[in-house]
Amino acid sequence: MTYPCADYALRTDESFTNMADESHHHEGPHPFIGSSVRMVSQFPLDYMHLVCLGVVRRMLHIWLRGPLNFRLPASIVERMSAKLLEMRSFIPVEFARKPRSLRELDRWKATEFRQFLLYTGPVMLGTFLDQNMYYNFMLLFSGVAILVSPRLSCHTQYARTLLKCFVSHFGEIYGKDQIVYNVHGLVHLAGDVQLHGCLDSFSAFPYENYLHKLKKLIRKPEFPLAQIIRRLSEIRIMEAPLSCTSFKKPHYVGPIIGGLSVKAQYGEMTCDKWTVKVSTGDNVFVIGNDICCIHNIVECSDGVYVVYKEFSDKSLFFDYPFNSDYLNIYKISQTSDSFKCVKVSELVVKCTVLPHRDGFVAIPMFHAF
Repeated sequence: MTYPCADYALRTDESFTNMADESHHHEGPHPFIGSSVRMVSQFPLDYMHLVCLGVVRRMLHIWLRGPLNFRLPASIVERMSAKLLEMRSFIPVEFARKPRSLRELDRWKATEFRQFLLYTGPVMLGTFLDQNMYYNFMLLFSGVAILVSPRLSCHTQYARTLLKCFVSHFGEIYGKDQIVYNVHGLVHLAGDVQLHGCLDSFSAFPYENYLHKLKKLIRKPEFPLAQIIRRLSEIRIMEAPLSCTSFKKPHYVGPIIGGLSVKAQYGEMTCDKWTVKVSTGDNVFVIGNDICCIHNIVECSDGVYVVYKEFSDKSLFFDYPFNSDYLNIYKISQTSDSFKCVKVSELVVKCTVLPHRDGFVAIPMFHAF
């Protein structure tokens, strides 16, 4: 079944309760009739399945295994896989998985499709895809990036416009028969964000990620639910409150800014929001309005500081469907000569920095971890 038209009147809680669409309610009243459950607004779409496991996987299958007029040559696919593998060492520790080869596409998890959509795909695909196909992908990336970001998700109308353009453009490129339920569902995603908050406020990712922890609590096949409840109760009783910040890799080699009363220096610090390191992959953050590279973590008598250098060469990464600075995405290449320092609390957001041609692309982390 396909959905080539996006201009139908939307169902509402009231129209559903009144069974206005007779063909939809041909079997009579629904089981929740008379309850306080709102049958439309309280059942939002889950972007883990709709977007990541749905649309993104469909696009990759078209490029790798679809009709010949859209299928990429094997040599291009090999180069794309090599590029993904090259990016592995640049992926921050917050990501559950590193990029894998496209040869392993059938074993990719939802988090890998999300990583491809929001981070690795926009950086690498411009080199390998036809411009129309790349621009189409960028419409999807831009709309989802806005809706997944707690800071930008208030711009639902703009995201809705971008995703509607994507669906229309997707049908023009790949054929109307490709506008299946998942692709059509994108036009309703912004409405759910308007009601419930950014996409990670109601996605299935937290539940999927917790399943492996629950599985480890089960020791035998009988009464799995009772085992889980007992183990969780024991954990709550025995667990001591932990410090929200921990330090690793102490050293004495600097750099240090004059005027700091230094107690200790570290190469790694983990806090509630993210992990800060002085090594590649976890050392680039936004501080104020600048993209900065962390060179040292310093514990002082009045708090914890980071010593950093700003990236002095910063430019737009893309200009379609809008300029990349709207999402705080930039091409960066070299840092300034002078060191600066600031308290750790001044770090705004961590960046994923990926190699691109003769420099790098810095993308702030949009989604929740």
